[in-house]
Amino acid sequence: MLARDDRFMASLRERFQPRPWSYARPVTEFPQIVITVPDAWETVLLAPWYDLHIGAKNHDAELLKRHLAWFEQTPNVLGWLGGDQIENASKLSVGAGVYEQDYDPDNQMVQVMQQFASVRHKLLFSLPGNHEDRTNIMGVDLAWWMSAVLELPYFPDYCFCTIKWRGNNFRVSAHHGSGGAATAGAQRMAARKPIAWAKPFDLYWSGHLHSALVDVLYQTEFDQTSGEMVERDALIISSPSYLKYFGGYGAKKQYSPGTRGIAVVELREDGRMDSIIHARGKRL
Repeated sequence: MLARDDRFMASLRERFQPRPWSYARPVTEFPQIVITVPDAWETVLLAPWYDLHIGAKNHDAELLKRHLAWFEQTPNVLGWLGGDQIENASKLSVGAGVYEQDYDPDNQMVQVMQQFASVRHKLLFSLPGNHEDRTNIMGVDLAWWMSAVLELPYFPDYCFCTIKWRGNNFRVSAHHGSGGAATAGAQRMAARKPIAWAKPFDLYWSGHLHSALVDVLYQTEFDQTSGEMVERDALIISSPSYLKYFGGYGAKKQYSPGTRGIAVVELREDGRMDSIIHARGKRL
């Protein structure tokens, strides 16, 4: 019922905090945004949110709650919404459709906005996923609406983000991801799709495949001031999801189980980037 409560917007905005960083969107045909982070930060953590699937019966709400608490309490972390924040199933959806979600898309959007209202000052931008796109068949862009309510810069496909900090320009190519790659090799190639034409970037970041992946890509670039060729390695990252496997559509179709959680990259003053992915489990 919150989606139809006229107090909803006011209650959200009461939780908004001022951004500790600034941004600019160049007027260009390319989907660009330039983020300036305070040099007082010792390091910068990037922790984007991909494939939450809020509303799905297999959504891991407890894990998301823990990670959101960490995101809120950590002072130097930034992220973005990477798509598939909601399940958004209908009778036209693949699999079991509406029977695989606990509540309707209207209230799924309310859950996203409620859970991210207190951290929206740490979100750089927002992207749609294929699950939000399910409603585009009727001309309704749910990802845009959630971004508008949270007052986030929105990009309908790619976002080319430059993060300026302590003399560095960290370049991010962000996309939700696409395709149905099931094997490890195919997933690795799917995460590399932009490399053929988008360069040089420092982070090629996507999700969609529900599996964690980090590859180091050797790259070179010319120093624009000296003309010398320099090394500029990149990370190719595919974020995991917040969707459990057994009892859901993936298990019924015999897709390989994915991993759950969030991928994090730490940016350092000397240009180094450290990826952080956890492998859970008891070692008996």
